[in-house]
Amino acid sequence: MSSVEKLFSVMDLNKDGFVEPDDIKKCFGLLGAPPHIITTELQTLMTRDADGDGKLSKAEFTVADYKVAGRDASWLANAIEKNLKEEEKKKGIAKNKKALEGKGAEFFEYFLGENVIGKDKKEVSTKSIVESADYVAIYMSAHWCPPCRGFTPKLAKVFEALEKKNSGKKLSVIFVTCDRDKESFDEYYGTMPWHAVPFSKKDYIGFGSMAGLMLECNGIPMLAVFDKSGKLITKSGVQMVYENGEGFLAKL
Repeated sequence: MSSVEKLFSVMDLNKDGFVEPDDIKKCFGLLGAPPHIITTELQTLMTRDADGDGKLSKAEFTVADYKVAGRDASWLANAIEKNLKEEEKKKGIAKNKKALEGKGAEFFEYFLGENVIGKDKKEVSTKSIVESADYVAIYMSAHWCPPCRGFTPKLAKVFEALEKKNSGKKLSVIFVTCDRDKESFDEYYGTMPWHAVPFSKKDYIGFGSMAGLMLECNGIPMLAVFDKSGKLITKSGVQMVYENGEGFLAKL
């Protein structure tokens, strides 16, 4: 299969043997193309509509090679396919989030995995962490991010103060790394007093993780606070900690 044939196959969203204008718009939209580029490429591709029926057959689409801004058909096909898969994953996550919300440990196991690690690097069940708390916070952060490195000591101080009180509501924090290598994860997690998703659990770390997609996390640091049943209370935990310190739980 040639690269332009692969691109046709990927852009034939309905799998009916034709690429239609709506397919073209959606595919370029998935790539983040601005409206004027989408319009231009729609017009460019539709010049291949030899029979004038408003859609492109495989023969029409593949009559010539195709490039956009120096990106060839192979690159475009792979990028669109990747984004289509991520879109489907997001839909599944949204559906399961709705189904699992309120089910406690089952909710957190789905988005964080069945086990997390503690400071001794030993795994403990996510269920045990959730069931021992009143609130569960998912902390998305990374060593390479200066605002994260600035916030983590503040959050650690608040967390440790709450732990020492031994009264009132208990908070569990679970770190989801957005670091790119294990060495950075190990160094950064070494500054934290809470639990973390293991770096080896690739489906559960990073912006494209189960938690990252569920929270629609596009920027870090992010501190999302849930009640123990899995109901989201706030995604603005970072701001709340800065404004209220250890009193932020009382503001939830």
